[in-house]
Amino acid sequence: MNLLSGMEKFGFSMDGELDILADDKPKKKAEVAKKAAPVVKQEKDFIIDKKVRCPVCDKEFTIKAVLATKLKRLEPDFDLRPNYEHVDKCKYDFISCPKCGYSALDTTFSKIDTARVKLIRAEFCPSFKPQQEELGETYSYEYSIEKFKLALICTMKKRAKMSEKAYVCLKIAWLRRAQLKELEGNKDADPKVVEMIKKEYDGFYAQAYEGFMKAISQETPPYCGMASEAVEFMLANMSVYYKKYDAAMKIIARLIQSASTSRKLKDKCVELKEKIVAEQGE
Repeated sequence: MNLLSGMEKFGFSMDGELDILADDKPKKKAEVAKKAAPVVKQEKDFIIDKKVRCPVCDKEFTIKAVLATKLKRLEPDFDLRPNYEHVDKCKYDFISCPKCGYSALDTTFSKIDTARVKLIRAEFCPSFKPQQEELGETYSYEYSIEKFKLALICTMKKRAKMSEKAYVCLKIAWLRRAQLKELEGNKDADPKVVEMIKKEYDGFYAQAYEGFMKAISQETPPYCGMASEAVEFMLANMSVYYKKYDAAMKIIARLIQSASTSRKLKDKCVELKEKIVAEQGE
């Protein structure tokens, strides 16, 4: 017997026997097997819009920022370049004012004193030409590199410390290296573009190396917010990259002998020392 017979006049056609416990009964195996397709995360899923006020022209503008708490850290490069799953965070490590052009590392953008503000207004802003920009959901490598180059000009105009200038050069080099990795095996890549990217990588990397080597001999740590041990270990690896083994060995010896160097870092220094010995023996 259909207990809900007569409900047709209300528009409900209830076929079969009434069973109010049906929803609580175990589902059939076929139904349980149905699973939602896995969600593939993309770079845009980790990016938010953030309001920033320029300390030079006092204008407010919007930037793209990374939700760092959601990122999964991966193994860094040999020179401590940080890597993350789904996102190249280095692309977002700058802030650039679209109104006056003042640009800097995101960690130093607001840390500018009155004297340097005057220098930027006098020696940078008059030459800056604002550009019409249509941004997507994320930053491209070329866009970020352009802004880092503006930041480099600003660091020179405001008479910044050598460590800050070197760090901006290093960021540009890291971004160019990432581009080269993307182009590896791409048969359609324009050889001229690849050559340009490689030249810029080599050029900015050399500037970063020489700049940091000078900074550790002239400045008091931290260097642009980085601990001295991290910078020196990075320089030891960069020295190996340039086959400057004597310079690398001196830095390694200094780190191993220092009481402030962590056990983990000392172990890495020993590994790097063994690598140098192996390379010299080849």
